[in-house]
Amino acid sequence: MAKLKSIFGAYADSMQLMIDRSQDRFAPTWFPSVFGWAPPQVSLTYTSILGASRIEAAASVVSRNSSTPLRARGELSKLSGAIPAIKEMFNMTEDDYRDFLTMQSMQVSDTVRRDQMLDLIFNDVLKVGNAAMKRIDYMVLEGLSTGKVSLTTLNNPDGVILTQALDLLMPPGNIKQSAVTWDTAASATPITDIQTVKKAAQDAGRSIDRILMSDVLWMKFIKTKEVIDTMLSFLYGPKAGSGLNPVAVTTLDRVNEFLSANRLPVIEIIDQVVGIEKDGIITPMRPFNEDNAVFVPSGPLGTIKNAIAIEQVKPVAGVSYASYQRALISKWSANEPYGEWTKSELNAFPSFDTIDGIFLLNAVHD
Repeated sequence: MAKLKSIFGAYADSMQLMIDRSQDRFAPTWFPSVFGWAPPQVSLTYTSILGASRIEAAASVVSRNSSTPLRARGELSKLSGAIPAIKEMFNMTEDDYRDFLTMQSMQVSDTVRRDQMLDLIFNDVLKVGNAAMKRIDYMVLEGLSTGKVSLTTLNNPDGVILTQALDLLMPPGNIKQSAVTWDTAASATPITDIQTVKKAAQDAGRSIDRILMSDVLWMKFIKTKEVIDTMLSFLYGPKAGSGLNPVAVTTLDRVNEFLSANRLPVIEIIDQVVGIEKDGIITPMRPFNEDNAVFVPSGPLGTIKNAIAIEQVKPVAGVSYASYQRALISKWSANEPYGEWTKSELNAFPSFDTIDGIFLLNAVHD
């Protein structure tokens, strides 16, 4: 298929201007709040240093005339591999273009015709740009909530399939299990479990800032007897009685008020949905594991390793290019079969740089 100049001509060459002026139209993603972009690489391989945030020992107090103690640099684990290509493409067929020509021939103003054309161009640009960033969102949320990143027939049906999930090398001691599954409202002890994980983190020299949990897990949390009784006592003291409404005392704001007052990490609800398409059908999926509570430190949690696309080094004649964040968006037409094509390519993978300081609590289990 030969690539020809877009049928939209100069308008296609203005894609970058459209993107820059329409940032608010792209779908919001969660990962930028905790993951930043690493500088682009030319190579398609990456090496992320895991364990770089290891606890540092205090310097020794020695006599003034003695030799300075030599410390071990610490064994750093390296996770190396090829940066995968994240791609998506849309095709405007001959029939689509005929419909567009019909709209253009209607008795409307030149401004309306121009806006129709710009919308037709930008809608496909918007879709491919969103798709690339949603895939990064999926990998980040899955990695944080499980300690692994998977590519399966369910979450990547028309792409690369890994027979085993990629292990992000979270220390085994950072993975905990609740004393009683939070499904058991009468005897589960979520607040005690939180205190236990915080203590384990402190003993490992780690500081926990907040707890990430799914909306499903949050609903289990607030229905437990320990949480309800604790919140009634916190808010009303000895006056707490059966006549008070448990729902009113277990709102997120009030629970976080209690946690903060007791020097415990506050809770942040994660409810991101990513659409996965197979055979033209989009299925909504939640990449964040709903059974795990994730204890994370403050600040950035990692970086998105990325490499430039080959067409950024060697552009193809006749193709119009633009970029959205680190994704390359390209647009062209073809005459056999006739159509207009819009594609995004993002060579990227999240590097979980603070994995040593992240703790998982498996709260729902057998």
